[in-house]
Amino acid sequence: MCNWVGRFNFINLILIFALSSVAIASDQTYSLKWDEFTKEIDLQKKLDYKNGLSYIISGALALGGGIWGANLAQDGAEQGIYTIFQTIGIASIGYGAYTWKIGGEERSIYQTLNDTKLTSEQKSQFLKSYAIVRKQKEKQDRLIRSITHGLIATINVYNATQQDLESVKTGLYFIGAVNLLACASFTFEF
Repeated sequence: MCNWVGRFNFINLILIFALSSVAIASDQTYSLKWDEFTKEIDLQKKLDYKNGLSYIISGALALGGGIWGANLAQDGAEQGIYTIFQTIGIASIGYGAYTWKIGGEERSIYQTLNDTKLTSEQKSQFLKSYAIVRKQKEKQDRLIRSITHGLIATINVYNATQQDLESVKTGLYFIGAVNLLACASFTFEF
């Protein structure tokens, strides 16, 4: 049972990593006019509330299940797996609270601009300038992530070629392949 649980969690973590790297690579653009930006941020706040609450609920379930499972498990390795679930649950609760209450950078920009005495046109000009800087930073971010994942893929494939144990070799090739996919997702805009 423990071996199956360990493999299942490892595969899920790798898949979550791969899918999240593709999601992170997607570009989200906001309006460059203040009035439209205000409406988009209001919608974003509602979405952040729903997503944050969702993370909190799922995190609480993972934490509760991890505590319950750890108390039932007899094997030390299984208890370790349940401890991981507890940790993921707490992290999910924290991330949910952060998403709900703080949100992304755009919410901070909105709050900052909203608290100023700038005109709507001046706020719109700022948003245009911010969009240009943001695009440049996102391009650099994708390049750095692509190179990082490419190097991780390379080192794992290299280590796999040096490995005698077939199960370790397979695992290293798998991690290398996942990182190669992540590298490709950051290299090309989807």
